[in-house]
Amino acid sequence: MLLPTPIAQDQALRALAEIRSVIDRSARYSRFSALSCFLAGIAALIGSGFCGLVPFAGTQPQQGWTFLAIWMSVLLVAFVSQVLLTFMKARQRQEAFWTPIARTAFGALLGPGVAGLTGSAVLVQTGHWELLPGVWLLLYGCGLWGVSFFAPLFLRGLGAAFMLAGVCAWAFPAYSALALGLGFGGLHCVFGTVVMMRYRE
Repeated sequence: MLLPTPIAQDQALRALAEIRSVIDRSARYSRFSALSCFLAGIAALIGSGFCGLVPFAGTQPQQGWTFLAIWMSVLLVAFVSQVLLTFMKARQRQEAFWTPIARTAFGALLGPGVAGLTGSAVLVQTGHWELLPGVWLLLYGCGLWGVSFFAPLFLRGLGAAFMLAGVCAWAFPAYSALALGLGFGGLHCVFGTVVMMRYRE
């Protein structure tokens, strides 16, 4: 009976490790854009009046529709930058944009996103503006937590940090601008830094 030599065994193990690495990359969503994270973070910092340090009309939930308009603008900047920069990144790599793993990531975020929109509509209709920051932070954190099961694990810690920020926004409503600024602003900048260091792009 012929047995493979130690060199052949080592080559086989290396080949197996490479195959597993390729499979893992294809099964995990990792197409993040550091620039889009920074853009979203900067937009959120501006929208929160730099965590309440530079207050202006619309930085507090009690300012109603002005507050909502500002944060819908922040959401629009974050969404457009993420989609556009991710598309450009995929095109540069000559890869598909709407891959199965991208659809899975979108599906994981869709539930918390729909819950956030409908919950926000109810809170606006009933006049509970002060609860909006907590809802947004908490549900966004839930979405990141869900994505973390088929993406890099650091998203789980980031999701937990967003959820904690949401709870703090409810516990201390007078500091909602601080919670929004540190959450959507500060944590997105941390996210961008991690992506830049991890993926070198």
